[in-house]
Amino acid sequence: MKNHYIKKAGHIPGAKHYFWKDVLDTNGKWKTKEELLEHFQALPKQEEIIVSCGSGVSACPNILALKSAGFENVKLYPGSYSDWISYDDNPIAKGEA
Repeated sequence: MKNHYIKKAGHIPGAKHYFWKDVLDTNGKWKTKEELLEHFQALPKQEEIIVSCGSGVSACPNILALKSAGFENVKLYPGSYSDWISYDDNPIAKGEA
């Protein structure tokens, strides 16, 4: 059942946190491909990566950065966590993402 009104702290289970501003250098410009590869080095390049955030907006810079770094199978979960928590049966993880 979908519930539009309840706020729930946590994150989608299995999610890894990559702050969107970390793909920019100190001048606010995109980091180089090499810097982005280092930033995302823990992610498997050959697997599907689904990017999300709280509402789908701040996930977009990470998608562009992943694509710039050569990741090909990258998708946006546009509803992101706001959509995820609207379904009562979806699990919620707490702690480090």
